[in-house]
Amino acid sequence: MPDSTKAQIPPMPDGISNCGSVLNESELVYCSAEPGIGKGDIDISLLEDSLRMSPWERMLANDDALNFGESLRAAMEIGRAHV
Repeated sequence: MPDSTKAQIPPMPDGISNCGSVLNESELVYCSAEPGIGKGDIDISLLEDSLRMSPWERMLANDDALNFGESLRAAMEIGRAHV
C-alpha cells in the first residue's frame, strides 16, 4: 500500500509523555467450547452461537436483553423505594 493512502497518525501533543510505557503484544488463544479447555484459553462459544443466528435474530435477542436490563433497573428502584 502506498504511503499516501495510509492513515497518518498525528504526533503526541506537547507536554504529554508516554512515561516510558511500552506496548507489548501478547498471543491470544482461541478455542471452541470443548471439555478440557485449558486455563487462559478463551471460550468463544457465545460468539459462535451468535454467528449462527441471522441479523434479525440477533436484534431480537438484543431487544430481549435490553428489556430484561430495564426490568432489573425498575425492580431495583422499587426495592430502594421500600427501604
